[in-house]
Amino acid sequence: MERRKYKRYQVKNGAYTVNSTKPGLIIDIGMGGLAFRYIDRKDWPEESFELDIVFDDKGFRLAAIPYTVVSDSITDNDFSSENMVVKRRSVQFGNLSSDQVSKLQKFIDHNTTAEIVL
Repeated sequence: MERRKYKRYQVKNGAYTVNSTKPGLIIDIGMGGLAFRYIDRKDWPEESFELDIVFDDKGFRLAAIPYTVVSDSITDNDFSSENMVVKRRSVQFGNLSSDQVSKLQKFIDHNTTAEIVL
């Protein structure tokens, strides 16, 4: 049974999500949310509930996107250690402004490579 309302797409290399606690590499994205990989350090502060999408190669930044965490799991990775663990976090976007929706659609149109089939 399909749980997602929106299609998800693989993101080109170089796109990041940034918030006050967990900067990470975006794995996939859709109009309803995204997934990213990040290093979870035990000494980082409490969670933020807004994130930015940044694509440095294109000078793109979409700021202050509200979200809720859908899943957060440890990935199989050789870089994990006692103090640093690589995780995958999936988030669902909250209410976006019309400007944020427009910028998000443009980001998906120009910075993704393929639709993900679940």
